Amino acid sequence: MPAPQPDKKPWYRHPIPWLLFAGPLIVVAASFITLKIALNNNSDVVTDDYYKDGKHINLQLDRDREAARRGISAHVLFNSEGSGAKVFIGGRFDRKVPLKLLLLHPARKADDQSIELKIKPDAGQDGMTEYSAVFKAPLPSAVHWYVRIEDGAGQWRVENKWLPKKGPAVSLNADMALLDDEASAASAAAVSALSE
Repeated sequence: MPAPQPDKKPWYRHPIPWLLFAGPLIVVAASFITLKIALNNNSDVVTDDYYKDGKHINLQLDRDREAARRGISAHVLFNSEGSGAKVFIGGRFDRKVPLKLLLLHPARKADDQSIELKIKPDAGQDGMTEYSAVFKAPLPSAVHWYVRIEDGAGQWRVENKWLPKKGPAVSLNADMALLDDEASAASAAAVSALSE
């Protein structure tokens, strides 16, 4: 029986080494592509100043409590083109102070909009005042939006999450639980003052 002949082809002419090299080469190429995507698409989800944002949260809670004290609620009806909305606001607030509608995209700050609300003359019905809003640009599609209405003086705000697939309307109501927390904290302080 003749002895098997050794293969005279160099190593790079065989498919097995190339199959072994292919995995790591694909991973290296994918890592460079991922790096390029990360550098080109800066995300607004993560904030740079955590301390400042933490202090800002307490200010926002005070505005939410003020909206609850005033009994403020709102209903926002978006038009089918996503270019405007009708807003109905009720509660104890000064109708002469300008109001803002804020539409906050959950991931892209560039898509956020701040719109000055225009009051409709003689538009009060059932304790609600009607306003209109014309957006700067049609809303891009998103699974949800954060909708906020606030007064120009920065005293109160109401907000909620809007899911466009569930319909063109969203209700924004003050969180009454904030008043309960405030009342329980005040009663706890009164009890501790009495016990001293």
